[in-house]
Amino acid sequence: MFSLATVAFLTLLSTSGHASMCPDTNGMSDEVRQTFVNKHNAYRTLVAKGEAKNAKEIGGYAPKAARMLKVTYDCAIEENTMNFAKKCVFAHNSYSESNNWGQNLYMTSILNQNKTVAAAESVDLWFDELQQNGVPYDNVMTMAVFNRGVGHYTQVVWQWSNKIGCAVEWCSDMTFVACEYDSAGNYMGMPIYEVGNPCTNNEDCKCTNCVCSRDEALCIAP
Repeated sequence: MFSLATVAFLTLLSTSGHASMCPDTNGMSDEVRQTFVNKHNAYRTLVAKGEAKNAKEIGGYAPKAARMLKVTYDCAIEENTMNFAKKCVFAHNSYSESNNWGQNLYMTSILNQNKTVAAAESVDLWFDELQQNGVPYDNVMTMAVFNRGVGHYTQVVWQWSNKIGCAVEWCSDMTFVACEYDSAGNYMGMPIYEVGNPCTNNEDCKCTNCVCSRDEALCIAP
């Protein structure tokens, strides 16, 4: 005979087992989604703390970020990204098709690559553009900066791109990864992020109801 404690435990397991960040009908799992989020935030923290190495020809580190926003996952963005990724065409879609969100793409010829691995490798590769190609100390996006080949990196750490939705699709000739960002980054003439020492209190974030996560050096938007 089950005890009440056992029944309660089984009920809890059953409930938690079906919980999901988004409707799990597109081949994505919460593990994959969380990998995208964790990778983005880890790199945003690295930049905010001034610990992200710049390209050797520029030297030093990317400047610290004063008010870098923490990334959260958005299911509506994921749905749009998945619809795009299922076409299995390795090319950016139009701004209208992506609802004017930003977009990063990655592919590997490894077929049916583990989706968690693909998620991690894609963000690693995007961020690696900083160390390979570098950004100037003024941290302003220009065509000259973009043409250095850092557009994926700058989108990953674009201060105001704090909502993401991603997709990993197994295509016939590749494993295809896409992430879309709200709001979009890489606007010409704008800073990639506001330069300065990272937040130590909520007021430093200078956004309504934002919370400073001191350990992460990130601002959490409501």
